[in-house]
Amino acid sequence: MRSAIVLLIILGSLPLCFFRPYFGLLMWTWIAYFNPHRLTYGAAYSFPVAMVIAIPTLSGLLFTREKNPLRDIFTRETLLLFMLWAWFIVNFIYTSHNILFAPHAADGYKILDRTDKILLMTVVAVILITSAQKLKNVCYVVAFSIGFYAVKNAIFGFRTSAESRVWGPPGSFIEDNNFLAAATNMTIPLLFFLAKNEKNPKVRMLLWGMFYCSIPSVLLSYSRGGLLGLSVVLVCLVLLSRHKFVGLATMALAAILVITFAPAKWFSRMDNFAHGDVDSSAQGRLNAWQFAIVLTQNYPLTGGGFETFQPELFDRFTPELRFAGPHSIYFEMLGEQGYVGLILFLALLASCHMTLFQIRRRAKRIRRMNWMVPYTYMFQISLLAFMTSGAFLAMAYFDYFWQIVALTAVLRILYRREMALERQSHVIDEQAVYLEVSEPVPSGEFA
Repeated sequence: MRSAIVLLIILGSLPLCFFRPYFGLLMWTWIAYFNPHRLTYGAAYSFPVAMVIAIPTLSGLLFTREKNPLRDIFTRETLLLFMLWAWFIVNFIYTSHNILFAPHAADGYKILDRTDKILLMTVVAVILITSAQKLKNVCYVVAFSIGFYAVKNAIFGFRTSAESRVWGPPGSFIEDNNFLAAATNMTIPLLFFLAKNEKNPKVRMLLWGMFYCSIPSVLLSYSRGGLLGLSVVLVCLVLLSRHKFVGLATMALAAILVITFAPAKWFSRMDNFAHGDVDSSAQGRLNAWQFAIVLTQNYPLTGGGFETFQPELFDRFTPELRFAGPHSIYFEMLGEQGYVGLILFLALLASCHMTLFQIRRRAKRIRRMNWMVPYTYMFQISLLAFMTSGAFLAMAYFDYFWQIVALTAVLRILYRREMALERQSHVIDEQAVYLEVSEPVPSGEFA
């Protein structure tokens, strides 16, 4: 029954996706984060829903007039994004012809193919989100999609007394418990600021409910990187809150509840992390990071290409270390894309933070642009969550990150548009004042 409903929704939306590509973008975003087909057991489970939605959306994009002009989409963020994307492709071609890295080229191509599709739809988002309302709609789709799993996981944890860790939908980007925790951390700022600015009391209550369920959802993932990311996010939100005392009291209460009710195996999982002890998992991370450094000493520009963290390459470059996956967005990018890829990646992160800071500083002074301020906070804290949790996870190509980059670029485009209107209104006001002052005073019988 669920399978039929999902297929009916997907197939029934295709005409709208073609004639209203922005609706297709919302559908693709919903599928990317909610993964409705993975909640079924029938034909919909393995149905290529993302591709089916993307085809009419991309086709409709060619004909729609509701899109940002080409000249507007070239922001600093999109230019860095295009450069990094081009480097992924060029570097894959180069490394796949290297005798050392050719054996894992087939696996690398799968990652490149998936990343190409994600980045394509990322660019589509920049093109199709043309207004504040459309930006808000996309944020709501992302927040509700991840928020659903936060509520689901919180209920599961309550029913099982937190004895089992939670997982995301199978076959999705957030299937792994660590990725699920990172995605939830990135969504918490969206839920917080959307709830604060929502006027509908029922929707606001739902958003706050998802927000508070997100905290136990991260804890139930048993992810140590997720716990660190959660701490950073909550501290940022408390510092930004007008009621800092209430926020600190809430965090203290949450800590007391965790200490009181968390099961012993959760404490066992976090204990080594809290005391800085190196267990097998942490040692694997250190091994992987050292391998990435040694590899790029030999191939500084390119690294080893996608999926270069392989046992045979460990044996060649760091034979004294046991094989492990990258376990860090920074060392993953360094090992797979070399210093060129890492520099572009860090530049993109820095550019997003700089843009959001600049927009916030200026938007606070202009009333018509005040609505942008909450978005700058939510995107910036979401990026901080990605950077913090990602320091211990191999999620450099995480689709959620590219989504935040796209939304930052869109906010920059809307900011430029609003600034142009603001300058125009000032010019008109000055002209009106000039005409009023310079108008000749009537005399005689017409005085």
